[in-house]
Amino acid sequence: HIDVTGDSDTTGPIVYLLKLLMRQYGTDCLQRVSKDHQWVVPQILRQGQEEKQIRDPFVLHGQLYTELREVITQAAIGKHFEPLLEASEDLIPRQAPLLLLALYEKVTMSHFSTLPSKQLLPDVLGELVRFVADCKILSRELQWMGRALLANEQGGPLAPLKVTPEQPSLHQTLGAVVVHAAAVLQCMHRVVILQPFTNMLNNPTTLANAYLPTMPEDSLPEVQRAIAVGMGGAFYSCPRGHPYLVTECGRPVVEYTCNVCGSRIGGVNHRLHHDNRAARQTDETQTGHCLGQPQGRSSVPAPERSLSPAACCILRALMHSALLWASCNNQAATEGLLKLVKPRLRSAQLPEFFWCHLEKDLQLLGLATGKSVDEAAIILHLVIRGILTQEPPGADTVVSSLRARNTRQEWERIFKQVYIQPVLERVEKNVTKALDCIVNDDSQGQDQLFCLVYEKVRVTESD
Repeated sequence: HIDVTGDSDTTGPIVYLLKLLMRQYGTDCLQRVSKDHQWVVPQILRQGQEEKQIRDPFVLHGQLYTELREVITQAAIGKHFEPLLEASEDLIPRQAPLLLLALYEKVTMSHFSTLPSKQLLPDVLGELVRFVADCKILSRELQWMGRALLANEQGGPLAPLKVTPEQPSLHQTLGAVVVHAAAVLQCMHRVVILQPFTNMLNNPTTLANAYLPTMPEDSLPEVQRAIAVGMGGAFYSCPRGHPYLVTECGRPVVEYTCNVCGSRIGGVNHRLHHDNRAARQTDETQTGHCLGQPQGRSSVPAPERSLSPAACCILRALMHSALLWASCNNQAATEGLLKLVKPRLRSAQLPEFFWCHLEKDLQLLGLATGKSVDEAAIILHLVIRGILTQEPPGADTVVSSLRARNTRQEWERIFKQVYIQPVLERVEKNVTKALDCIVNDDSQGQDQLFCLVYEKVRVTESD
């Protein structure tokens, strides 16, 4: 029998349970369980946790980001705008997203707190709006983004992206990924390999007939041709459409049953059974977004062409983040998005459609890498950081057009090699280092429960 009331030294078993919950279900589950079942939290951590803690994944960008966050804090709380103005004047264009991320963390995320002291005064918010409008380092698109973040309207009609005191941890996690991806991809619009993402954000009409990254393709005709060349014969299909091969001369002499559905296949005397047909030879690969409804996707991570399951999940998450941002914040993109998506949707359905796909991507990425949802999100943040900081491939070595299947495959290969592989090759080390950076960031006060399950604090009854 183990006493879990908090009066005995049960820290070991409790911490083990917390780690198990975090590993399997992420912070969202951990917070709900600790709220509904206080005995789960070691007694020493039950005091002083009334104020909600926010973990800032953007600290992965290093010292410049934390300095920008600090000067925004000075402006928001102390009304000292001079340091913010001076800091913004020293930025180069590639550093502009860090300014928006700091605004999101210090201004937008203030709506998560219920404390009046954390809420910005209207005159301060007005000054920040004017600052964004006059900031020369921000492009027109990034200024629009900044205004949306300051107004907490980055989700448009999509409620889960709006920051509120009741916002679940999972929605916070996804929201940070969306804002991070949108800011960085919008900033890097001149990089050739990133142009498909830029088009998703700003002009999805140009992608209506494009073969989008990670989308499945019809490989059946190609496989049939390869087998026929090696073995001879011809392909047919059973009454339910399942293909099979008749070797040698290609004309059936024996009847069998389909190993998929049990229908009669083949024939006798070189005559095909009456309800069988010659297998199709046409390529039915679809352009645009053809994953279908999110709830219809497989619950098992799968590879696609040269992309591993994890790489495929990462690339889909980036794509869905860009498409989600466009559906929430760019009305001019609505018509293009509707043409891009299969099945047909109404415009009001687009944000929820992409949001649910992104949630699925994060879940599958966790499964593909053996990580929790929170750690999977960290992997995405590391890839996005790399997009901003790594030297992009030369324009002469990259295809930006996705008008053919072979060019899509080449684009995927290069993107994976440049941006995804460096993170996945040493994923354990990279995630651990990132977690250290996040939990050691004390700007908001440490989330002691989060630190505990990642062994960043030691809790004993004698403490």
